[in-house]
Amino acid sequence: MSGNSKLAAATLGHLTGLGISQFVVCAGARNAPLVTSLIAARTRMGLKIWHHFDERTAAFLALGLSRAENGPVAVLTTSGTAAAELLPAAIESFYTGTPLVLVTADRPECYRGSGAPQAIEQRGLFGIYAPLSVDVQNCEDLNWAVRWDRRSPLHLNICLEEPQADDHIDDFEGVIIPEQESENDEGIPRRVAEFVRVYPETVCLLGALPHKWRKAVREFLKRSGLAFWAEATSGLRECDELRGQQVVRENGIASIERGAVLRIGGVPSARFWRELEALRGVDVLSISPHPFAGLARRSELIVSPDFPSEIGVPRAKREVDPVTKQLDAALSKFPCSEPAMMRLVSELVPEKAMVFLGNSMPIREWNLAATMSPHPYCFANRGANGIDGEVATFLGLSHREKDSWGIFGDLTALYDLNAPAILSQLPKGRRRFVVMNNGGGRIFSRLPAMSQLDIEVKSVTENHHCHRLKAWAEMWKMDYVEWRAGKPAPEIEGDNVVVEVVLDNSATELFWKEMA
Repeated sequence: MSGNSKLAAATLGHLTGLGISQFVVCAGARNAPLVTSLIAARTRMGLKIWHHFDERTAAFLALGLSRAENGPVAVLTTSGTAAAELLPAAIESFYTGTPLVLVTADRPECYRGSGAPQAIEQRGLFGIYAPLSVDVQNCEDLNWAVRWDRRSPLHLNICLEEPQADDHIDDFEGVIIPEQESENDEGIPRRVAEFVRVYPETVCLLGALPHKWRKAVREFLKRSGLAFWAEATSGLRECDELRGQQVVRENGIASIERGAVLRIGGVPSARFWRELEALRGVDVLSISPHPFAGLARRSELIVSPDFPSEIGVPRAKREVDPVTKQLDAALSKFPCSEPAMMRLVSELVPEKAMVFLGNSMPIREWNLAATMSPHPYCFANRGANGIDGEVATFLGLSHREKDSWGIFGDLTALYDLNAPAILSQLPKGRRRFVVMNNGGGRIFSRLPAMSQLDIEVKSVTENHHCHRLKAWAEMWKMDYVEWRAGKPAPEIEGDNVVVEVVLDNSATELFWKEMA
């Protein structure tokens, strides 16, 4: 057995020992020993192998698969800049606590700093975004993988010699690597109760919630009676039991008399959250499964794997005006506006369907305008730049679903045009790629600092375009439906369908003026 064979066997043994049974492969010459060994052992070890030609897309596909499985998934690349393409997904994984494993093949250590072909400085390539990065020169180096906490990316950089004819093997076995247990913070109920007693006008902001948190958070809100705003990914936006406490509009949060803000879950997308940076007099307490305060200014953060089932707090006595009448009136008055069309899209989505909201406008407009019919399987990327890898993440999440709806902006779709190459490997199912086409990144016009820019500057910052996506659908053998704003909803038939919603930007501008 060659040195490459031994290292490949040890690497794959450790990966399966981490509980990984799904691998997304971007094949190349340098990682051939890993790929051939993996394929040879696929049937015997019950492994699932996906493959894609684009490393960036492959990494986001792995991210979606990991979320769907609620467990670790690995993406394998060859050496050089191919490895660097994993960085965007590594960032997303880092901020969302998704257990993504980045396996990069590398040339031997002696090539570092040489400028030789396909040799870049891969050791520690992902910096802080892969807190555990193991440079694997020999089999013993892999023992460091036992330190992985499964709450952030793991990077294994495998140094391999030139591939040889005898590099492939099929006799590796999984190395049992126990999962690290985390302890609950027993002080959470006491701290939250104290916070609410000091600030009885506390407002709750719900970001993305793990499924295991949702029942406990719902019961806490019911007992406390606190006003709250809910992200669609919290799973509580459409909760009938909490309707009288819920703030529907993002800017409605600011109108509430508040003493403090209690954030539960991930960092919210609500604009008001960003405004808290300047509201230094408003105390903020965050309870989150992730170690990120979400604010640059002083605030308090408690990180916990679970949300306590019992928190004793006095019940708030306050009615919340959800401003639904004003919202419904504006949607009716401007039926061609983007929020009105989002309302119509949401009415087409079956309650049991998986929904993925591709940032940036879709998630905000769904939060505002979508029907209140329950959609408990709603996902979104944190979106460190807003729109990277969204279609690929959606496809990864959809692989076990019978009915999946991805809702994207037009630039989001253009960023990820090659993602549907994976469709031929996915199980059969109904997938809807809804693209809200407003001719560019119109969200920038809604930012106070950019709304007054002149037309030429706006055309650049918003990336104005006149593209339509019918050819995209045809390229990947998807069906295509065009839905123009103001027209009745079209019939949508077939398995993989692109639904291009062509929007009326003037109506959208009038809608937001009405809601101001």
